[in-house]
Amino acid sequence: MTTSPQRDNNFDVLRLLAAWFVLFSHSYPLGGAGEADPFVRWVGLDTLGGVGVCIFFVLSGYLVTHSWQRASGVAAFAWRRARRIYPALIVCVAVSTLLLGPLLTNLPVRDYFVHPQTIAYAKTASAWSIQYVLPGVFSGNPLPNAVNGSLWSLPYEIRCYLVLAIIAMLPFALRIKTLVACIALFAIVLLRPAALETTPFEPHLGLDYYYGKLGLIFALGAVFATWRDTLRPRWWWGLSCLVVAAWLPAANAALRTALYAAGISMLALGLALHPTRRVRLPERMGDWSYGVYLYGFPVQQTLAMAGLHRSGGFAVYLMVSTLCTAALAACSWYWVERPWLRSRRNR
Repeated sequence: MTTSPQRDNNFDVLRLLAAWFVLFSHSYPLGGAGEADPFVRWVGLDTLGGVGVCIFFVLSGYLVTHSWQRASGVAAFAWRRARRIYPALIVCVAVSTLLLGPLLTNLPVRDYFVHPQTIAYAKTASAWSIQYVLPGVFSGNPLPNAVNGSLWSLPYEIRCYLVLAIIAMLPFALRIKTLVACIALFAIVLLRPAALETTPFEPHLGLDYYYGKLGLIFALGAVFATWRDTLRPRWWWGLSCLVVAAWLPAANAALRTALYAAGISMLALGLALHPTRRVRLPERMGDWSYGVYLYGFPVQQTLAMAGLHRSGGFAVYLMVSTLCTAALAACSWYWVERPWLRSRRNR
């Protein structure tokens, strides 16, 4: 089967790999390993799950900026983003609330459904305010109570979409505005005091640590999208930045973060857009990465509740988590995501 021009790149495989990075990294705390994943222990810049989130954000910044440039207006752009994010998210939240929760809660089912936490969990479907707890669910797990901790990054991504749309509607060329925004975020990351390193959600200059870091990575994707005719990311530029960031002492936390953001962005985009090296997934497979991101955490929590991390060991726990998550991701793609995306194209 021939590959469509839209998929004549490595974006699909990188997104799927990034989603699995998140699942692999979560296997350590959710499986009660008592230590972080090897990447953060050996390299120290981020967890492997954090690397996966960064890859998502830079690829999103690049592709969503393309989407804006192709859209006929703000409404069309917003509708495209909504169709990509919300159908699968709403189904995932519904499955967690209406199926997983009643089956696994240690409360009577009636008490579960009228509990304020159950009602509040519906807010998660907005992707704006994420709730993590369903009453009595996973309370005895190694990481107790959290139903889907992976969703923490969704509000940051939604806000990146919103800021991109606002910036795009302002005067001057989009390539100039994305570059200015990128420089501003780079400065904000560099100016974050070292005293706030242990409190990432404490705002500085109006932004917490993740707004600065992930916003910068998204902005770098937007810059490379708008300057693609004259500026092409090179994977070895990114690798060089990452080596320097890992070499810097921990006291230079702000500079390390800035170099890490620049490095992971250029490395991911350089590999995604590599002119000759292509790793093509079967076109009929589609894009399972969002489904892996949505279902990995609750699958791992369910398996941990069943004690698989103890009876089977880490390798079995990781393998079964991967297979079960992939099955749910495939269902999400074929039954939810793809029909909505095809409907958009037809209309």
